[in-house]
Amino acid sequence: MVAPMSLAFQRLSLRVAQLSLQTLEMSMAAGVTIAARAPLLYSGARTASDAAEAQRMVFEKVEATIESNVAASMAMMTLWTRMAVGGVRGPTALAHGLADVASAAALPVRKRVRANARRLVRR
Repeated sequence: MVAPMSLAFQRLSLRVAQLSLQTLEMSMAAGVTIAARAPLLYSGARTASDAAEAQRMVFEKVEATIESNVAASMAMMTLWTRMAVGGVRGPTALAHGLADVASAAALPVRKRVRANARRLVRR
């Protein structure tokens, strides 16, 4: 007979599933963005709007990387602080803390990728 999962483990499983779905969503939006921008990359920036889009491609990646690093660092510092004062008890609590770090790191990228996909599909 299989023992029932604890409530903490059920929450962790749900959290992992949510992160997985968010990653899938980002992957799909990234594919849309790449498909929309590929002609620009192959043909070069022929118009002012193409040049602006090419420049946007570079700057948004730098901005998203910086924002993700800051968010992940802040989440990790929060986790370390909680660990130092005894607020993280057990492997499930640690896993939740690490999921917080992953979620914080992915959020700026996810926002940009989704926004780009929506904007470029309308273009």
